[in-house]
Amino acid sequence: MLNYKKFTVVLLVLGSLAACDNEQVTKNKEVDAPKQNEVQDSTETNKQTIQGAYEADPKNHITGGWMNDESYITIINEYNGGKDKTKFILEKVPKKGKEKILKHFQVTESSTGNKLTAVIFGKESNRTSFLTLELNKDKTEITITMPNENPITYKETKIEPDEFNPEYEDDLLK
Repeated sequence: MLNYKKFTVVLLVLGSLAACDNEQVTKNKEVDAPKQNEVQDSTETNKQTIQGAYEADPKNHITGGWMNDESYITIINEYNGGKDKTKFILEKVPKKGKEKILKHFQVTESSTGNKLTAVIFGKESNRTSFLTLELNKDKTEITITMPNENPITYKETKIEPDEFNPEYEDDLLK
């Protein structure tokens, strides 16, 4: 009988503590909830607008390292002191060997959605051709179509080119 009374008292104490704790959580939620009539800070709205424009522009997502089973590519901006943010350098590194392909390209204004059209130009010649770069919805894969070649898809990667190919020598920024 004594154990039954102790058990009942323990349950009552736990129940009342739980009720008090639940009341406190409810009060905190009411305090933390934003008021619907509050005016949003204009700087916050501007930040959201700028962030949305940045996210929507695929040019902002193509730079970095991309790889597949065959090769690794690096895309970097080539703009001159912020004057031209449409120029890029693409360096393609094979899985083995030291031979690299280097392309300079400029994204055209006619690009739409996650698909970019670019003009490849040579530093030594006036000859140009086109390539397309298309990001998937999540911007974690890029498909590149070079002239007279089949499209090649690369996945975004955090590894460095020399991890992909130990024979790689970084002379891109020299």
